[in-house]
Amino acid sequence: MDIAIKMTLVASLIMMGYNISEFIASYATVCEKTQEFKKMAAETDSHENMVRRSNFILSLLLSLVFVGLTYFSGLALWIIAFVAAKLVFTLYCSDLLLVHVLRVGDVSKKFYMLTKVDALLNALLGLGIALIVVL
Repeated sequence: MDIAIKMTLVASLIMMGYNISEFIASYATVCEKTQEFKKMAAETDSHENMVRRSNFILSLLLSLVFVGLTYFSGLALWIIAFVAAKLVFTLYCSDLLLVHVLRVGDVSKKFYMLTKVDALLNALLGLGIALIVVL
């Protein structure tokens, strides 16, 4: 097996596991994490733009690495394009939730459900890529 394929498999399984944990998190847990995040942001005196920029850069880098791994694993271009499109959607959802939390202060049921759907789709994406790479 090529090193890129092995790394893609590991990254896919990590992506799947993390998103499953996000998917099964209760509303109370998400609200608790949100309050901890807001407290930490207030303690460090972080402005909204700084938090959004750092979240975007980190998420973008991780997404680019994953897309790069799928590319170097030799997957079909339409699969790589699908992975990239899904991760762009995840970046958008992440920014929407972050802006809502920073401005409103809590996680509404609408955004909670959006994060659940996104986490489920990302878990399925991770599982799908892992299966494609193995098979």
